[in-house]
Amino acid sequence: MSTVDIRDDEASNGASSIPTDSTPTHAHDNQIPQSPSRAELRTRALESRNSYEVGELPSEEEGAEIDNALHLEAEDESSLGVAFRFLVLDDIPDDERIGALQEERGHTSPGTAIGLRQHLDALRFGIFPQGTSMARQIAARMKSTMRRHDFSDSTRAVLERNIAALEKIAADTDLFEDEQLQAEVAEQSLEDKLRGRAGVYVFTYPHYMRHPTHQSAESEKMPDRTLLKVGFSDSGILERVNQETSGAGVPEHRRVLRAYLTTEREIPSNKKIERQFHDLLDSAGHVGPKRGSTEHQRGGREWFYTSVEFLDQVAGLLDLEIVEIEAPDL
Repeated sequence: MSTVDIRDDEASNGASSIPTDSTPTHAHDNQIPQSPSRAELRTRALESRNSYEVGELPSEEEGAEIDNALHLEAEDESSLGVAFRFLVLDDIPDDERIGALQEERGHTSPGTAIGLRQHLDALRFGIFPQGTSMARQIAARMKSTMRRHDFSDSTRAVLERNIAALEKIAADTDLFEDEQLQAEVAEQSLEDKLRGRAGVYVFTYPHYMRHPTHQSAESEKMPDRTLLKVGFSDSGILERVNQETSGAGVPEHRRVLRAYLTTEREIPSNKKIERQFHDLLDSAGHVGPKRGSTEHQRGGREWFYTSVEFLDQVAGLLDLEIVEIEAPDL
C-alpha cells in the first residue's frame, strides 16, 4: 500500500500519523507524544455529536489510508478537502472550527459545514447521521471518494460495508417522514427573515431527493445531481414558492432548500439575476429537461439537473447571501 506521510503536528487535530524508520523508540529526552488511536479519535468525535448511528471503525492502517486520501482532497481544494483542512488540519480551536468553515463557504447558517463534518465522520470513523437525506448524500460522496483514490482491498471493504449501512438509513421511510416535518419547522422559523426579501429560491420534491437523476462521473468532485427548481422573487421568497406549489397538480409537498438573497442596498431586476443564474447553470451542463419532454411540460424552463452544492458556488460568485432552509441532523 502506498501512503503519504502526515506531519506529527497534525495528529493532535485528529489526523492519523504514519510512523517512519526515523521515529525514536527510546531516548526519554526526545520522545514524541503518542498519537491518539482511531478508537480514541472516534470517542472524542462522538462526545460532541447529538444524534448518530455507529458503523464499522476503520483500523489504524485503514484510517491512515483514508486520511491520506483526504490530504490529497485538501490539495485539490475539493469541498471535502477544504472541510478536512478546516475541521481537522488547521490550527483552529475545536469550538471554532464549524464557524470558520461556515464563514469560508459564505453561509449564514452552519448546516452545510455540519453536513461536511458528517461526511468526514462517516469516512474516518464510521459515524452516521440519522437523517435520510444526509445519509444518502454521504453514501454517494463516499462512493465518489472510492472511485478517485486507490484504496487497499481491506479499506475498500470497510467503506463498502459502511456505505451499505448508510443506504439502509436512507431507505427508512419513517425517518424520511420525520425529516420532512423537521424541514417544515426550519422553513417556518425563517419566515420572518425571508419576508419581503428579494432573491433566488430553490425547491424540489422529495421524490427527486430520494432518487437523483444524474449520478456523478468518476472525475467529478460534485455530488449527484437531481431536478431542482431555481426561480426568483422580488417580494418574498416563501410566498412565491407557496404560490407555485399550491395547485391541485402538485405530486407531493415541496421541499425548499435554499434562498440566495440580494443585498438590501441594491435589488437587481428579476430578469438580470435569474438570467445570470440560469446562464451559469446552462454553461456548466446542468440544463434541465429538454423541450417536449414530460418533465419540461410539467415544470418549464426553471428546472435544472443540479445540486445545492453547485448552486451555493454560483450564489457565491454573484455575491448573494446564502440561507439554508434544510434542517440539519446535528
